[in-house]
This record gives sequence, structure tokens and C-alpha cells, in this order.
Amino acid sequence: MKLHRIILAAILLLLMTVALPAAYGLQDAVTPEEEWSRMTPEQRETLRERYQQLKKLTREQRQELRERLRTLRQMNREERSKILESYGVYRKMAPEERRRLEKNYERFRSLPQGRQQQLRNNYRRFMRMPPERRARMLENFRRWQELTPEQRERLQSQ
Repeated sequence: MKLHRIILAAILLLLMTVALPAAYGLQDAVTPEEEWSRMTPEQRETLRERYQQLKKLTREQRQELRERLRTLRQMNREERSKILESYGVYRKMAPEERRRLEKNYERFRSLPQGRQQQLRNNYRRFMRMPPERRARMLENFRRWQELTPEQRERLQSQ
């Protein structure tokens, strides 16, 4: 989990310093020294910490990071915007919510590729439903989670 957060932080740092300026045509607008001088002390400290985290990554982890950055650079502006928005939501989550999300993500990644694809397809289908139907399904799911295992088994056997 900690490694996942380090990689996520490094990706965001690299995105902010490389991909976003390039996306807005600002790659040669200022020198690194000028950019450093414009940072607040807190931003500088955060950058130092992220750099130290990046240095601790193995060669393979750094290569994976480069690959992800390459993929990010190939995305269009809308796709990059969605990623930044999602990361913003992630950052605003309470620590226990993040841990739960990371745990679920690891469970998902451990599934066979076919099952992962099936779940992605189900999610897409769910998102295409009318909002009222989605709300009903979520309410039914919430009620299902509140049932005891015995109650669930009884309902499934009917």
C-alpha cells in the first residue's frame, strides 16, 4: 500500500512538472530555477520529500513509473483532466476510505483478466442506466449488505 502511494505521488509530481506544462504549451516558459524561486517553502519541502521517495524506488519501479508517464503523455487533454479530477477526489478521502479503496483495488488486480473485464463491462452498463434505476440498484445493494448471511442465503435459494 505504501509503495502504491509513493508511486501515485511520484506520478502526480511528474505529471505536474512535465505533462501539464506540455499540455498547455508552457514547456519552455520558465527555467527550473525560476520555477523553484516561485514555489512556497511548503511546496519546496513537498518536492524534496517526493524526490526522496522517488530515489528509494527500485529500478523496476522507476521503469514502471516512466511507462505510466509515457502513457499519460499520450492521452488527450480530456483524459488527463479526468485523471487529475480522480486524484483530487482520492486526496480528499479520509485515510480509512483510501485504505479501503486501495484494498479493493488490490483485490480487483488479483482477479483473472477475464473477470476484471467482466466487472468493467458491468460497471459501464451500470453507468449507462438512467439515474433513477441506478439509485434503486444502489439502495437494493445497501439493503443486501445489511442482511445476515443466513438471510442472504434464504433469498438466494428462493
